[in-house]
Amino acid sequence: MADRTLAAFEQENAKLRQELGRVNRERVEYLQNVSHQLVAPLNAIKWHIENLTQGRVGVERGKKVLRSVYSQATLAVHLAKNFALMSNLESDLELSALREPLQPVNLCQLLINLADDFQPQGWDKELQIYVEDSPLEKAPDVLVIRPLVSQVFTNLIENAVKYAKRSSNIVITGEHDPKRDLVLVSVRNHGIPLRPEDTTKVFDRGYRTQEAKNLYPAGTGFGLYIASKIVAVHEGSISAFMDSRGQVVFNVSLPVKALAGKARVRDPKNRPSC
Repeated sequence: MADRTLAAFEQENAKLRQELGRVNRERVEYLQNVSHQLVAPLNAIKWHIENLTQGRVGVERGKKVLRSVYSQATLAVHLAKNFALMSNLESDLELSALREPLQPVNLCQLLINLADDFQPQGWDKELQIYVEDSPLEKAPDVLVIRPLVSQVFTNLIENAVKYAKRSSNIVITGEHDPKRDLVLVSVRNHGIPLRPEDTTKVFDRGYRTQEAKNLYPAGTGFGLYIASKIVAVHEGSISAFMDSRGQVVFNVSLPVKALAGKARVRDPKNRPSC
């Protein structure tokens, strides 16, 4: 009896060591990928500033260089925020979200601001990012944690820019569903295909399709995972599919006031309209 118990213990211990080794390998790989992705935009910014300060470019070219600096800085900030959120998720799957104050957010204006932030990256691939304000502009504010929800749509737009085909459009639409009191947002792009079997896997931690790996080998596969966790905290939903026109579509639904009474609310002054 004692021998069998010892054997079972040793077997379980071996499984735990194997699992710990896998987690450590994933952690090292993640840190390497994040470091690689952060170094690239920072090096680009450094190179552009060096060209500007040493007078290597003319006025018109200088405008394009500054646009690129802004684009690369936006990408670096986005990566740093994802890194911070991912670090929190390692120890707290709920992100301690409901300890943060909620506030009413105009999604139409938020999406326009994010589209403006990422448009310089889009120009590099001759992409245009459109936010169709109607009927989204008529949607009520959603009661959410603004920085987290902003990161959801940041990840979706950055993902669309990264994988969209050159000279295509990224279109963001939305509307209010009064029956369920939800605001629905869709982000569409013509890019690498999304197979039916990948529509749910893309939200798994670290999962990347083979096409995504081929195009960007150093990706982390955590952007959509983080987005799904944040949406879940807000009692919303997120999904992906490929439509009949070959567009990859990400849908996000957020309840207008589902979190009311579950956390502190901060009412910002002079909330912007769309």
